[in-house]
Amino acid sequence: MKARFSSQQQPVKVVQADGMAYVFICLNEQRGTESYPDMGDGQSQETYYEYDYNEIVGPETEIPVADIQAHPEDYLDYQYKPQSIDPGVQALAEIQELKAAIERGLTT
Repeated sequence: MKARFSSQQQPVKVVQADGMAYVFICLNEQRGTESYPDMGDGQSQETYYEYDYNEIVGPETEIPVADIQAHPEDYLDYQYKPQSIDPGVQALAEIQELKAAIERGLTT
């Protein structure tokens, strides 16, 4: 994705708050100018900075922040996907825990 800013951006910006990591990646800067009509009869020019851009948001413990900072180019298309637990797998794990607890109770 591309994003435009009115000022230059850091390649990687990380904000950590309340157990979450917010990572903003801005790479391959291209500077340009854009003209637009002002209030009078003239034209105003504004400089912009365009980047290949990505935002990654997720729990601090699951976002590889150090690796993103070291290799941001590898994360331009990365999307955090929470690890979903299959309900069947979760139910089987709970059954096995209960079975083990019952067996412990019967042998003591």
